[in-house]
Amino acid sequence: MDDWKSLLQQAIEKHGQAEVARRLGVSPATVCLVSKDEYPANTKAVEEKILTIFGGKTMEQIPEGYKKNAIGHLVPVEAIKDEDLARDEFVSDMIEKAKAISAAVAKFKEQLTGDMQAFIELACEKYDANLGGARGNVTLTSFDGRYQILRAVSDQLDFDERLQAAKALIDECLREWTKNSDTKIRALIDQAFQVDKKGRINAKRILSLRSLKIDDEKWGRAMEAIGDSLTVIGSRTYFRIYERDAKGNYNQIPMDFSGM
Repeated sequence: MDDWKSLLQQAIEKHGQAEVARRLGVSPATVCLVSKDEYPANTKAVEEKILTIFGGKTMEQIPEGYKKNAIGHLVPVEAIKDEDLARDEFVSDMIEKAKAISAAVAKFKEQLTGDMQAFIELACEKYDANLGGARGNVTLTSFDGRYQILRAVSDQLDFDERLQAAKALIDECLREWTKNSDTKIRALIDQAFQVDKKGRINAKRILSLRSLKIDDEKWGRAMEAIGDSLTVIGSRTYFRIYERDAKGNYNQIPMDFSGM
């Protein structure tokens, strides 16, 4: 027996012929004829519906009058609650608008990146000047001083295996220092070495340990190991756009939801 026929028989036994017909969007008579191999017309469309609704098959195109649920089954629109349809319409509409905005922002950043670099190169060539520092940071200000565009290049930092040596030395220091005292300092140090959900260490927290003024030979070796283990694995370019208010303060023009 073909897979779709087996699924149809199981569905009829479990839900009844009328319910299966309702889910498939056909008449009970059609279900009866198809199940008995007596349907006079081509059954391909019905087969696809059976495989999708009762077999979990994903169809490239959703038939008219159906919606696909979260597990990939087709559900007749008339069988979906009004509030579910309204929610689906709202979410889908907002997602489409969000995608359009995201695409526009991505296009703007791409254009800003290229145009700003072209302007900087033109200025350097025309005036034989070097705009921006060695890292590529540069700020451009409008003639009236009202607007600024900042390009900042930030290194992406990581640590190699020598960080483990630093951690071992720090642990030795902590064992000596907290032998007869409060262990809260150990918790603070351990927090610096914690990784995020992606398994990465926060470079700022690790480097902040080097700013501590601790006169201890072993601690000094640990800080040296941290410095030696630090590597630059790449860089990321940020753009920030500012507008000056009536008080002369530059306020960043927000380009993300959290800043608006």
